[in-house]
Amino acid sequence: MVRQIRERSADNRAYRPTGVLWPASSEMQVVLDKLAADGLIELLPGGQRWQITASGKKAITKYEEQKQESGGKEKAAEKLTELLGVASSDSRVLDVGTGSGFLALKLAERGFQVLGIDSGSFDYSKDSIQEAQQQAASQGGDVEFRQADIRELAEPDNSFDYVVSSQAMHCMENQRECLQAIRRLLKPGGRFLCIDFSVGLQGFLKHGFHCYLAISREEWVELLLECGFGNIRMYEMDDYLVVESEKR
Repeated sequence: MVRQIRERSADNRAYRPTGVLWPASSEMQVVLDKLAADGLIELLPGGQRWQITASGKKAITKYEEQKQESGGKEKAAEKLTELLGVASSDSRVLDVGTGSGFLALKLAERGFQVLGIDSGSFDYSKDSIQEAQQQAASQGGDVEFRQADIRELAEPDNSFDYVVSSQAMHCMENQRECLQAIRRLLKPGGRFLCIDFSVGLQGFLKHGFHCYLAISREEWVELLLECGFGNIRMYEMDDYLVVESEKR
């Protein structure tokens, strides 16, 4: 399995050379034991190799058909809104990589003024802004959506009290440039809060190989400090990580 992770992470490694983490064999044994306990894999005669069971094949088919979300994403969103606190009448929030507006719409419901942006650079996100706008029209709230790259956003410096992001930072090819743009747009003392996959066994069990493109705790600290953020705090929410920091 470790070998498969190395092979299937090749695209991730090319996309972001320093961002790929491979688990130790001992950690993968924990994964194998859990899959075996769930009846999804079994040892072949001789006890050296594993095979997928009929139940495992059904589980893969079901996953591919439904792509079900875990409860961790909702827990992470609740944690992020808790960290933001009560919205004041003029609190401005920028949601970077908003997609179809999952986080932006939640914050608008809480009374924040929200601008959601998405570059639409991936096939799966090219129509997401239109979907978010349609949802906002039916939901209401002080929320606006634009197709834009954070590095080229036409907003003055020091414009936002908060910048947030959900499951988007790992898709950004140059995280440093994006974080530098986020810092520029934040007011002095403004806060950046991010939700993304947890790198490790929890993320792997829920999201498979894609979680290895996410930013690890160690990388978050390095990136945020380098880009002018401080007071970094992190919160594990099942298979998601919530990162909180402040503009220095």
